[in-house]
Formats: sequence, C-alpha cells, structure tokens
Amino acid sequence: MENSNASRPVWRFFDGSVSISISMLLSVALNHCAFCDGLPVLGFLKELTGREDGIIIVATLLLFPTTAGLYGGFKVFFAAKEAVEKKSRERGRQEGRQEGRQEGRQEGRQEGRQEERARISKVLEQHGVTLTPELAKSLAGDSE
Repeated sequence: MENSNASRPVWRFFDGSVSISISMLLSVALNHCAFCDGLPVLGFLKELTGREDGIIIVATLLLFPTTAGLYGGFKVFFAAKEAVEKKSRERGRQEGRQEGRQEGRQEGRQEGRQEERARISKVLEQHGVTLTPELAKSLAGDSE
C-alpha cells in the first residue's frame, strides 16, 4: 500500500491530538486514583496532580510515553495485519497450486485412459476380435 504524503500532516495532527487527549485522561485518572498512594511512581504522579497546575504538568510528563505507546501499538498492529495477510496470500497460492495439480492429474488420467482404450482397440482389431456392442461402448468410454 502506498504512503500518501498529502495525508501525512492530517495524520500527524490526529496522532498528536490523540496523544494529548490520552495523556490528559491518564493525568485526570491519576488524580482520582485511590490505591496509587502506596506505589512509587504512580504515588509521585498522584501527588503532582494535587498541585495547582499539577494535572497539566503530569499530562505533559505522560505525553511522550503515551505517544511512544500509541506509535508502537499502531506499528505492532499493522505489522501483525501485514503478517496475517501475507500468510493468507501464501495459503491461497498453495491451495491454488494444489487444485492445479489435482486438475492436471485428472486430465492426465483421462488422457491415459483414452490412449489405453485406443491401444486395446487396435490390438483387438489386429487379432480380428469382434466386440459386442456393450464392450465397444465400454471401450469407447461411454459408460463413465
């Protein structure tokens, strides 16, 4: 799939606004976290949110990890998607090859049967054997 340079600034704006929104949401959630007081890093961040501009300070501190997490998450998601698509394409190719082999075998069997019937008819004619209508029909392959 091609990367469109025209949509890149729009994506960057969307990516940045989502990162800011998530970091702000995490900051507010930390402010209301009841069990975060005893934890080392989360307790410190919760203490920071209690200050006058603490929520904005914590949101700013969480902006880089949030952006890195989103970028990594998207990267992993699209890499997994690409791997699944590649695997399914390969599976489709293998199934196509398998079907082609089976069709080829079927055609080969038909040709082999026709050649063998022609050979048997020729041998019988050489020896002057007359066939009953049922045997001639069977030998011609009409019974299949």
